[in-house]
Amino acid sequence: MVDEDRQRGISAEFEAQLKSGILLPLLQRVRRDDTLSMEIRNGYVDVYYRGGRLLGLHQQGKAASSFRTEFAAAYIKPMPDCPLQLPEETPPRTIRSLHDTELWVIALATYKQAMDIRFSKHTKIEREYQQAVVRDNNRHVSGDHSDYFVVDIEYAQSPKMFPEQNADFRFDMAGFRWPVRGGSRASNLVTPVIMEMKAGDGVLASHVDSKTGKKMPGLVKHVEDIERFLTPMGDEAVSGRYAQLCEELKEVYATKQRLGLKSIPTRMQRHGTVRIDITRPPEVLFVIANHQPESGVLKRELEALPARERADYYVASVTYAGYALFADNLKTIEQVLKELP
Repeated sequence: MVDEDRQRGISAEFEAQLKSGILLPLLQRVRRDDTLSMEIRNGYVDVYYRGGRLLGLHQQGKAASSFRTEFAAAYIKPMPDCPLQLPEETPPRTIRSLHDTELWVIALATYKQAMDIRFSKHTKIEREYQQAVVRDNNRHVSGDHSDYFVVDIEYAQSPKMFPEQNADFRFDMAGFRWPVRGGSRASNLVTPVIMEMKAGDGVLASHVDSKTGKKMPGLVKHVEDIERFLTPMGDEAVSGRYAQLCEELKEVYATKQRLGLKSIPTRMQRHGTVRIDITRPPEVLFVIANHQPESGVLKRELEALPARERADYYVASVTYAGYALFADNLKTIEQVLKELP
């Protein structure tokens, strides 16, 4: 049985504070800055920059009159060779007024610079590419013409969602396949998509870590987890976990519409509630960056994939460089294996 307290979404009061209350300056900044991505969580929001969490915002109490902020202190660790000019007024740990939010908006530029400096030494390249996928498919001209839309990044379904199943599932990205026909999306019937981002050959293999004894999250491990996620339990006709993902995707998409986030392309802003046929299999899309053609690891990992019965699996490809995803450019696992030496 699903625990509704663990579902993704924010309260009506939280949403109102973002749209017209004390949090409005932050929402306006996110709308105007395409390097930022606001993601809806279980009762809170995260703002990402270059794949790292720039700001977490948690509602305190049901009245939604105060919000606890989270920012990783490690980002502003002093570096003698690259001094950082901190804001004249440190933004408060708790936002209780419009002025408090304005202080955070002022501080964002400094904190973004701090993350730039930090990431030069401690890279998050895979997550940075992940955010590039979101930008190319959700914003600007490319977003209005691509066939895919990313609803959520770093999707995590809590083990407490289905406590009797004792499972913890995490996906890099989740969204919709929503094909463009003649420059528009004629139907609001969408296909759910689970996406996994891989940057470099070093993260493709699912070998067992000698220190932890755990299987690393390579392609084989992802397929094992996704098939388990999609397999019905007990008397379920459809996996309850998958049905929950679909409901959360619809709710998060609707919330982002109401907030006027620019991560929803212009033409999609005009559509109402999306529809999902959960009896049809979802898609799984592997987005692989920086694979070295001479390396055999991709072929070995694809050849070792377990049975794929619960979803349609594809590898993203492009005609020319970029991260916009088009249905005509997808390749099946079998097609990719035929092309690899």
